[in-house]
Amino acid sequence: MFSFPVLHIDEIEQRLINDLSSSNVSEFKWKKLDGAKYRHCAQKLVDTVIYAVRKLDARVDTIIWDTHDKRHTIKNRDDGANFERMFFHLHGTSFRRREKKARWRVHTDERMGVDWITIRQCLGATGRRKELVRSPLFGDFFSDSHYSISDFIEIDSKNTPCCQVADLFAGIAVFSRVNHELFWKWHAQQTPNLGIIPDEDFNLSRSDTERFPVLNHLNCLSKRYSLGVSLKGRGGLHTYDPKNPLNFWLYHPQHEADQAPTK
Repeated sequence: MFSFPVLHIDEIEQRLINDLSSSNVSEFKWKKLDGAKYRHCAQKLVDTVIYAVRKLDARVDTIIWDTHDKRHTIKNRDDGANFERMFFHLHGTSFRRREKKARWRVHTDERMGVDWITIRQCLGATGRRKELVRSPLFGDFFSDSHYSISDFIEIDSKNTPCCQVADLFAGIAVFSRVNHELFWKWHAQQTPNLGIIPDEDFNLSRSDTERFPVLNHLNCLSKRYSLGVSLKGRGGLHTYDPKNPLNFWLYHPQHEADQAPTK
């Protein structure tokens, strides 16, 4: 999820369009990143996003989940319904990290088989919900509603560069976990001055060769600007404080009854 105040949409979109155009890329997709052209484009997009995070009150929130944890290792798991629930978790929590009573325009990438109507209804109901605040000084009262949704539409990502940003960060979040150990072996080869020598030879795929520099670029910028993102310690990109504007969230079961939906 790539979010920002609507007053910055023209500047952000124009910067992203320039990144794509200067790289001769009509539409960025993480799955296409297996050559220098897409690598350079991805690094430019990362630069623009970090600029937007630091200067334009933007946020990037990602959520991924482990299909082998106790929540997901069940028979007849419904991955489509599970995606819908994760979409709800990601957006509901991200909305509440903004100021109260914010009005949202939600533009989702087209995806067949997703019950967008129910998702919008659930997110809207959550935003309108008021919480009871108990105060010994002022008496009990209900807090203001969190947010409202003014638009919720499906869009074609090819014509929406902000949606392509979401694809980039979703892809790099998963990639950082699946290839965590291999990345650090590659990193040691790229930085011999660290005095670390890989204990074994290894071969990289063409896509890994192009994607590792993008992951490293993001990691370096996160450190340079103290964005609170870690690539070590938890097996991939992770944000310890989800309030930080660059938030990588590995979903864990919330309670014993938290199980993925079944067909």
